[in-house]
Amino acid sequence: MYIWRKRATADWLRQHDDDLLRRFGSALAIIEQPGKARTLLEISCGIRKEALQLRREFGGTIEKLRADWLQQLAKRSRTNPLRIGSRLIVSQTRVPTAKAARTIVIPAEAAFGTGEHATTAMCLRFLEQITRKRDEGWSMLDAGTGSGILAMAASCLGANRVIAIDNDPLACTIAARNARANRIRNIEFRTGDVLTEKLPGKFDIITANLYSEILIAALPAWTRRLADDGCLIFSGVLRSQKSAIVTALQRSGLVADETRRRGKWIALLATRAGKNS
Repeated sequence: MYIWRKRATADWLRQHDDDLLRRFGSALAIIEQPGKARTLLEISCGIRKEALQLRREFGGTIEKLRADWLQQLAKRSRTNPLRIGSRLIVSQTRVPTAKAARTIVIPAEAAFGTGEHATTAMCLRFLEQITRKRDEGWSMLDAGTGSGILAMAASCLGANRVIAIDNDPLACTIAARNARANRIRNIEFRTGDVLTEKLPGKFDIITANLYSEILIAALPAWTRRLADDGCLIFSGVLRSQKSAIVTALQRSGLVADETRRRGKWIALLATRAGKNS
């Protein structure tokens, strides 16, 4: 595994961020540091050739990670289990649980998200909340699945059909492995672009923990795939971006029924205008 890094000015980032997001998706990290004039960009690369190509295109530096970097990271990042309502627990290791709760185990070394990030946790809480009164057998689309945590949570909470998409093949491989490790069989993992992937039928719930620009661009297509009484759960949105998301929802005939806030991040629960969630 290799990491490409570059410190970029605001102008450089504005010129290149859309292209980098399209090409590298969840492998791209954009890190803003208080007091720093430049923003740090990092892209994880599975092979050296890919990292070298980035350096040829954009400059920057390359770091080769040690073979056991995931295990070392896991040792430093152990967290307490995350309890989602009374029905779901997300943990890095198997833990004793109440009979009514289901545990999803996602080891820290899996990367791509273990549930503790604010955006993921808010999506999980919305998902648990809106499925309490749903009969089992509903369907869900998880756009930008990462580790597969939202897709697996859907399966545990009663979904019988889940399609999970990510543009990163490594993310899909790890997500599928996580699902198998948790004995979850009803998720179809797809490597593809959330903006162009052809989807079958309609979905009762659509979740997307992505950059706001991608959410806005994908909204028209997702709205066409949302059941009449369906719900959208969005996060990956900064507080400063809320008005743009709300406007995009309104253009698609949707309304934000509820907003959760945690630090600089927000998550939104949306339904069709005139419908109750």
